Amino acid sequence: MIRLLLVELTRLRVRRTVALLLLGTVVVAVLAAGVTAWQTRPLTQDERVDAAAQVDLAERDPQVRAEVRACREAPTDYLGPDAEAGDCAAALLPGETSFYPREALDPAAVREGRGVEVGLLVAGLLIVAGSTFAGGDWTSGSMSTQLLFEARRRRVWLAKAGAVALGCAATALVALAAFWAVLLLVARARGVEVGSGDLSPVALQVARGTALAAAAALGAFALTMVFRHTVATLALLFVYAVGGEVAISLLPVEGAGRWAVGTNAVGWLRSDLRYDDPSAACSLLGRCTELQVLTHTEAALFLGALMLVACAVSLVWFSRRDV
Repeated sequence: MIRLLLVELTRLRVRRTVALLLLGTVVVAVLAAGVTAWQTRPLTQDERVDAAAQVDLAERDPQVRAEVRACREAPTDYLGPDAEAGDCAAALLPGETSFYPREALDPAAVREGRGVEVGLLVAGLLIVAGSTFAGGDWTSGSMSTQLLFEARRRRVWLAKAGAVALGCAATALVALAAFWAVLLLVARARGVEVGSGDLSPVALQVARGTALAAAAALGAFALTMVFRHTVATLALLFVYAVGGEVAISLLPVEGAGRWAVGTNAVGWLRSDLRYDDPSAACSLLGRCTELQVLTHTEAALFLGALMLVACAVSLVWFSRRDV
């Protein structure tokens, strides 16, 4: 079995289209890090002067000045029971930072924003890679030849699935680690303090992103072994990911949004995802005051169940269907 797995890993590496997809995944992650670094670059002196000028203009606005005077006359009406007149200016006048054209580099903000986006992008590219690896064997007709050398179909399926999972997991790990390595080096160069409290969540997100990408690629491989066409698998996944989100939101079932694959994928990567579920009873009645919460465990159980069902059906189907 180990020898067969090594053979499939070699096939995964030498398949040109798959190799380009794996390499492209790492390149895209590095480019995303570069874009993030550029979008959070330090402010220039001209930008700081412009922000200060806009603050001065806002303070001279007659309406704003009138609002501040009214607040000073009755601060508790504006800012709460413990407010004082001296708090009005800070609360009602815009600060200089509100006019900055961009935010500074903050690892925590990147982790909950761009980090999640890159994790989903890596998973999406590796879905294509896993599907292409399986589809190539069927399109070229080499599957029949392979079964002449190894007639036990379950061993063949497991070896191919193991190669996809290991190869895509390694690629995702390199891509996500490269993304964060670039940003952390940029943060250090800019004097942004990054402590252990920032590194631990980053490491956990990289691990979760790697697991998500490997599971997604394995699920795509399993479906392609059923449909025997890469295009059919990708089309089905696209319809499920896009059309399924819309259909679920329209279902007359309370909490149906919990079962959207996109919501669960984001919930797996983010920390305690809070989302608006239009199918929740409170939303339907127009008096919803709280967002729904999705934990990592709930997301993992849903996504894991989808993958296991796809793999089980694929293994049984491949074992019994004519080649």
